[in-house]
Amino acid sequence: MIKHPALQLPIRSKLDMLNDIVQIVCYLHEGNRKEGEKYINDLKLRALFMNQEIQNCVLVFTDQVHFQFNFDPWHKVTSEIQHAADHLIEEMGFQPPKE
Repeated sequence: MIKHPALQLPIRSKLDMLNDIVQIVCYLHEGNRKEGEKYINDLKLRALFMNQEIQNCVLVFTDQVHFQFNFDPWHKVTSEIQHAADHLIEEMGFQPPKE
């Protein structure tokens, strides 16, 4: 049974948000907007129960993804998307892997 994000512990919701980010990037790479939108919607819903900085980072990340879906026929994961994802992950208290 999946709990509503308002009823989840913040760490559980943040872990689910990390999974959303991964799935969004994978579906962007595949060019599968329909499936990606499900995770984008979940990410935005969960962000409603986080602080304003996380909410802003989610909007920047999802706007970048939507821009790629709309204007890039190859659906590449750009440096802008990578930067937005990394910033969102860091705002949630996690560190992205070192290169």
